[in-house]
Amino acid sequence: MKVFVTGASGYVGSAVVRELISAGHQIIGLARSEASAKIISDAGAEVLLGNLENLEVLKKGAAQADGIIHTAFIHDFSQYQKAGEVDRLTINAIGEVIGGMNTTIV
Repeated sequence: MKVFVTGASGYVGSAVVRELISAGHQIIGLARSEASAKIISDAGAEVLLGNLENLEVLKKGAAQADGIIHTAFIHDFSQYQKAGEVDRLTINAIGEVIGGMNTTIV
C-alpha cells in the first residue's frame, strides 16, 4: 500500500513512517524543508516538498496514495486560530481528492 503522510519528519509522523515501512508499505512524506526532506528520505520514504498551505501539493500527494495519515500541524500557538484554519483547509483539500476513491484518511 502507498501511504501519504503529512508531518512525516515530526515526532509522531516519523514514528508512523518507520512502522509503515517496516510493515512493507511505500511512503510519500510531506517535507516543508530540505532538513525535513533528508529525514524522510533517510527513513526510506519518497519525499514530496511542500507545506500545509500549499493545497496543490497536498492534493498531489493524496492522489498518488492508497491511504493518508495526517500528522502535521502548525505549532505556532500564538496564531492558534490560523493554524486550525490551515488544518481545516488541508483536510478539505485531501478530501476533495479522495472523494469517490477507495482511499482512507486517518
